[in-house]
Amino acid sequence: MSQKVVIIGSGVFGMSTALWMLQTAKDKYDVTILEKCETVPAPDAASTDINKIIRAGDYADPELSALSVEAVEMWKRPEWEGCYHESGVMCLSGSDPRGTKYVQESYKNCEALNLEPRAKRSSEEIKGVFPPELETGAFPDRVGYHNVTGGWAESGRSIEIGLRRVQELGGKIVAGAEVVAFTKAADGKTVTGVVLKDKKIIPADLVVVAAGAWTPALLQSPAVAARLPPIVASGQTVAMIQLTPEEAAIQSKVPVVFNLDNGFYIFPPTADGMVKMAIHNKGWTSSVGPSAFGGAVSVPRTKLSKDAELGTLPAEAVRTIRAHLQDHYPQLAKKPFADVRMCWYCDTVTGDWLVDYHPDFNNLFVATGCSGHAFKFAPNLGREVLALIERRPTQFTDRFSFAPTNPHGADYRGGVIREIDLKELAGPADLLPFGRPARL
Repeated sequence: MSQKVVIIGSGVFGMSTALWMLQTAKDKYDVTILEKCETVPAPDAASTDINKIIRAGDYADPELSALSVEAVEMWKRPEWEGCYHESGVMCLSGSDPRGTKYVQESYKNCEALNLEPRAKRSSEEIKGVFPPELETGAFPDRVGYHNVTGGWAESGRSIEIGLRRVQELGGKIVAGAEVVAFTKAADGKTVTGVVLKDKKIIPADLVVVAAGAWTPALLQSPAVAARLPPIVASGQTVAMIQLTPEEAAIQSKVPVVFNLDNGFYIFPPTADGMVKMAIHNKGWTSSVGPSAFGGAVSVPRTKLSKDAELGTLPAEAVRTIRAHLQDHYPQLAKKPFADVRMCWYCDTVTGDWLVDYHPDFNNLFVATGCSGHAFKFAPNLGREVLALIERRPTQFTDRFSFAPTNPHGADYRGGVIREIDLKELAGPADLLPFGRPARL
C-alpha cells in the first residue's frame, strides 16, 4: 500500500520532491501537492518568474559547486523543453572582502571541475567580454572570472513543466488549498494530516512542508516552532526593462553578470526582449504579529496581499537597483522599468537549506530555506530531498538538518536585512529613469 504524502507548496522544493518520488518510486508514494493560491504555479512564488541564474560550479562551497554542475547537465535533457539557456555567467567583485573571497574560492572550484573559467584581472579585461557596440560601465577596481558554462533558465515555465510531469505520473495538485494547521495522533508525535483554511482536513502518512517564504508563518504553533532553527521570509528587489528588437540583438550577446560586491545581477534578454535584474543581499522583511522566535514574523508582501494596491516594495529599493544598472549598462538605465516586484525567499542563518524531519515528530518533514539559491537545482533537488525523507545518509545530511554543522553556509549575501516601511513604498513614478518627471 502506498504512503499518502501531502506536500505543502508547489514551488521548486515541492515540485522537484514530488517529481522524484513519482519517477523513482511511483508505487511507494501517493503524492498530493497543496497550493494556497487559486492558480498553479503560484503567481507570487519566488520560482514563478521569467528567469533565474543557473550557476555551473560558481560556489565557494565545493559540494554545492559539484551539485550545480550536475544540475546544469540535467537541465539540458529533453524533459525540460529548452528552458535552459547557456549564456555563461560572469562573477565580479573587488571592494567587498567577503565577496572577493567568494569569487576566488568559486573560481578554484570551477577549475577543479574542469569548467575552464576565464580570469578577468582588470576592468579592461572585464569589458572585453561584452560586444564592442555595447556601452558598459567602467567596472572600476573590479576583478572576477567569466564562466562560459551556466546561464539562465525560464523559471516559471520550468515549474509549469515539472508540475505537469507530476500530474502525468499520477500526482495530484490542489489549488486554493491553504494549510493553517496540522492534526496529530494521541501520541503527540505523529502528524495525521493537515487542516485547510476552509476547515477541511486532508489525511496524510507523511507531510512535507515546502512552503517557501510562507514557511516561517506556517510553522508558528508552539509545538512545531520550539525546535525550528531560525528562518525568515526576506524580499529581494527585482526589476525588468523592455528592449527594442535592435537593443535586444546587441544585449543578447552578453553573459549573466553577477556582482558579489553589492549582490546586483542582470540577465541577457528573453526571447521577447525583456531584461531582468535583481539584488541578491539580505533583503527586506514585512513583519506582522508575534513570532515564535521573538518579535514579529515576516510574511511576504506580494501582488496578492490584501493591501497590494498600496505597493509591494520600497521606493529606495527601486532607486538602488537603477543605480546599480547605471554602473553596468548606462544606456539601459535611461529606460523606464516595465515592472518591479519583490521576490520572497525563506532564509536560513547560514544559507544552507533546511531539509530534515522535525525532531519532535515522526513524519513531519521540512524542505525549505532556499536562501535565494535553490532554483538552479530544480532537476536534482528533489533527489537530495527524497534521500533524506527516506533517511538515507548523504553528504548534506548534517548540513541541512535542524542542527546544522556547517557554520559558514553555502552562499554569500552582503548588506543588512531591513524592514519595509509602508509609508515609503514605490509608486508609478519610481519606475521612471532618474530625472524624468512622471506624466500627469
